[in-house]
Amino acid sequence: MYRCLGNIHVHSSHSDGHATIDQIARAASRAGLSFVVVTDHNTLKGLPEEGFRHGVLVLVGSEINDKKNHYLALGLHRPVPADDRHPQKVIDAVNAQGGLGFIAHPFEKGSRLVHNYLRFPWDHWDVTGFTGIEVWNWCSQWRDNAQTLPLALWYAYLDPAGPITGPDPQAMETFDRLTRSRPLTAIAGSDAHAWPIRRGPVRRTIFPYEYQFRTANNCLLLEQPLSPDFAAAKNQVLDALRRGRSFIINNLLGDAPGFSFTAQSGNTEYHSGDAAPLPAALRITSPPCRRLHHRLIQNGRLLAAFSSPPASFPLHTPGPLRLEIYKNKKPWLFTNPIYLRPAGDR
Repeated sequence: MYRCLGNIHVHSSHSDGHATIDQIARAASRAGLSFVVVTDHNTLKGLPEEGFRHGVLVLVGSEINDKKNHYLALGLHRPVPADDRHPQKVIDAVNAQGGLGFIAHPFEKGSRLVHNYLRFPWDHWDVTGFTGIEVWNWCSQWRDNAQTLPLALWYAYLDPAGPITGPDPQAMETFDRLTRSRPLTAIAGSDAHAWPIRRGPVRRTIFPYEYQFRTANNCLLLEQPLSPDFAAAKNQVLDALRRGRSFIINNLLGDAPGFSFTAQSGNTEYHSGDAAPLPAALRITSPPCRRLHHRLIQNGRLLAAFSSPPASFPLHTPGPLRLEIYKNKKPWLFTNPIYLRPAGDR
């Protein structure tokens, strides 16, 4: 498999971001990304700017809805009207165009420092047809955990990753519950805006695009290297996201060269997003590091925990299986599930 690192959920000057798409692509290039997904609010104004820019594949989608039920829609050809009260209509309209989408920051809590706890939750869990869930929104988590001005200033100037604790527990619990019924894709979103803060003598950008592009990213697993042809490359990225062929990585803690998470059944190797027949053997390859902590999660429950993964871990129980890795007790890498099925079950 070929790795393709990128950042999803980015806002440009076409909505409330503070850089052009070209400037965003330049920042993504400096951060070493292969792709970036711009999702401005309720607009596709940036769609003509899709393509390779500064060596980075730029895709343009839309973050749809206003006060609640925000939906990150990709692969659109024309705008989808916002409908806060009926998000199923939004999902259906995206699917009708052959697009895909993710429920955004579903459980954010808000902060009294930002418009008196302004937040944009998801409150319709009876919807169907969505591709996945944004289980980790970097900006939402930072804001939610910076509840006082002194603490926010400390984080902004001295410890910018201080409020970051990993994927939202409620989002992961919901993801685990829903994947017991059907495959879904978990993604991380930066929600990058590069907000300029001006309060008296305080001058700060929260956070520059290049910084955010070095935080929680999505590493896609492609069967071929990312194509230099734009249309083909776009299809590769959207297909990998649709299939859950990806893992989330916090690049502030470093890359994961050589990492793999596969299940071997018979003579076939299965990756994240795949359905693997039982019995199977799990194989994990982690970069050498003394301070890694691995957690295997199956059906939403801890299956096993270890510092160094065994050469082969036998699997006999059906259900979605995913892996979390913490580095120096900090959240680092989170895979999408492999879906284990009884032999003969399709």
